[in-house]
Amino acid sequence: MPRAKAANARYAKTRYDGAENRRLVLEAALTVFSDLGFAGASTRAIASRAGIEQGHLAYYFPSKLALWQQVIEAFAREGELYLAEHLTPDMLRDPRQAARQVLPGYLRSYAENPRLTRLMLQEFSVLSERHAWVVETIGKPVWERLRPLFQALANVGALGDATPEIAYFSMIGSALITFGNPDLIAAMTGTDPRAPVWIERAIDHMIAQILIPA
Repeated sequence: MPRAKAANARYAKTRYDGAENRRLVLEAALTVFSDLGFAGASTRAIASRAGIEQGHLAYYFPSKLALWQQVIEAFAREGELYLAEHLTPDMLRDPRQAARQVLPGYLRSYAENPRLTRLMLQEFSVLSERHAWVVETIGKPVWERLRPLFQALANVGALGDATPEIAYFSMIGSALITFGNPDLIAAMTGTDPRAPVWIERAIDHMIAQILIPA
């Protein structure tokens, strides 16, 4: 088969493998956006990494912004879904125990997808329309899930002099900075921040910072 026909056949097959193509594009976009930022990322680079023609991106996503939003939606909902499943109202009767049971799993989601964590850190750090969208779409729903737990912790004196908001953002800020920069930490310290033992120790420390012993 001539080279041009073979290429056309490959791209035709790729284009119409909808679900798989969409997954490849989203994963490629997450990598490119997290490495280069929104402004530095190009649809050409994303398409190349996904192994499809640039023009085919429009078949799935009408614009770079729409693609970026879908990346956030696809990967950042896992933490909220985890909280919805694991944090129940009856657990708030013992908020310290609830925190020790639920928060490690939630924080682990930051470590398990460092590219997403770095992307979220980028967007939370710069005021923009994308920042506002992330706050409304991802940030506030997670806070609303965790607000009752942090309020219950404050009610029993587990947060010391910190308010629920201070404790929450101290924890989230630590997770974003720590788990969103594994390469930086490795380069500066020579440790392996992707090692399971390292991650668990980091999570224990983050939780210990906001929980005053009974």
